[in-house]
Amino acid sequence: MKAIAVRILVLAAAFLFSAPARPALAVEHVLSGPEIQSHIDQKLHSEASDREAIRDLLARPDVQRVAGSAGLDLRRAETAVGVLSGPELARLAAQARDVNSRLAGGDSITMTWTMVIIIVVALVVLIAIL
Repeated sequence: MKAIAVRILVLAAAFLFSAPARPALAVEHVLSGPEIQSHIDQKLHSEASDREAIRDLLARPDVQRVAGSAGLDLRRAETAVGVLSGPELARLAAQARDVNSRLAGGDSITMTWTMVIIIVVALVVLIAIL
């Protein structure tokens, strides 16, 4: 009788360990491959848009005039825009968009010169760090 019980236990154990994994225990990925690619594409598009906003500001004649009178090199700032990423890029792009919209809306330029100078100085400082 003991031998039969041992055989039954061995067969049960062998059956349990040789059974394929149940679908309920299968690991599901949070995101599929196409969803991951979509998020990457959105991030790249967002960064490209942020860089374009900063470059638009740097290309404005009034900004170039202020930077020139302050002795700032906009070519170095333009180079720095290409290597910015993450929070620094997003912050500077938000400021650049704000300045661009104010200048395009006819706001007083004297109100925004401080912001323009801050953006240009921040870019030059980032260049020096990189």
